[in-house]
Amino acid sequence: MMKKVFALAVLATLAVSLAAIANDSLKAKSGREKVVSGSIARLDTANKSLTVTDSKGASWTILWNDSTRILGGEMKEGQPVQLGYIEAQDKMWATWIRAGGAGK
Repeated sequence: MMKKVFALAVLATLAVSLAAIANDSLKAKSGREKVVSGSIARLDTANKSLTVTDSKGASWTILWNDSTRILGGEMKEGQPVQLGYIEAQDKMWATWIRAGGAGK
């Protein structure tokens, strides 16, 4: 029994480590982080994506993963949001998301 618990703990640690390495790899390949502010026009928590529209009407679809830092309150459509993202694999990946207001 103790061996199974230890094995599960090791696997969980490995999974978290791999997610962090994958996120660092995306940052290294993509270059600089960019920041965007606006409001959440569309939110898809099942697929971990959101569409942000700024005051000029420009919009971006941004993805996040388990390594993304979620700051502030719960994300909801229509809510102000600011986030940092990198471009990798022809997509925009959030490195941090602050819902409910500006400032990092």
